[in-house]
Parts: sequence; structure tokens; C-alpha cells
Amino acid sequence: MNYNWRRTLVLAMACFLCVAGYAGASTRATSGTASGGGTARLIVYRTPTMGKFVIVQVYVDDVVVGSIGYGGTYEGFLKPGHHVLSALATPRPKWWERPPTIVHMRAGQTYRFTAKGNGKGNLILDPLD
Repeated sequence: MNYNWRRTLVLAMACFLCVAGYAGASTRATSGTASGGGTARLIVYRTPTMGKFVIVQVYVDDVVVGSIGYGGTYEGFLKPGHHVLSALATPRPKWWERPPTIVHMRAGQTYRFTAKGNGKGNLILDPLD
């Protein structure tokens, strides 16, 4: 195999893995469906003051459920009950700690949060009224 053929093959495999990973992430982020009222709606806004190149990862019960880019919002549905929410600024977080936000969600309710810095280098999810 010549060099150009190998380079093309590696590039194609990398593209395939990126697309497959993106498709898997988007199905996880919207895994819950709005069926009647048996789910609770979660909306997380991102403050634009974090910068254009910061991506906010949203965690529910220590599982990444979505990412929020500049000017974006995360919307998803969760089962009612006790959940631990948190956020992490990526790609290179200064602090890996994710201060938890504990929420007891009820079916049919909408829960809105803003991901913002807490002044100590971490992101917190601040509830909106």
C-alpha cells in the first residue's frame, strides 16, 4: 500500500468514527420522549460570556447527555424522580470537579437551568424561576 492510500484510509476511518460518535451522542441526548406527561422536561441554557470555544457538557446522574456550544441550549426529557445534574466546561477544563445540583423532578414539569461559572473555576447549574 502506498502512503497516500493509507492516509486516505485512516482519514476515512476517523470521519466514520466521528459521525458514528455524533449520532450516538444525539440519540442519547434525546433518549426520553415527551409521552403524555410521564416525563419531565430539562432545559439548560449556556451563558455567552464563557467564550466561543468552550463547550458545556451536561451530565445527568454522572452520564453525559448532551453538549452545548456557543449560543446553544440543551433540551431533553427525563423520567420523574431524583436526579443529580452537573456541567463541565470542555475541551480543557481547569477543574474537573462538577458541583452537583440535586433535583426531584415531577412528571409534566419543565426545569430550566443556566450553566455558568461559580467564581472558583467550576460550572454550576443555576435554576431559573
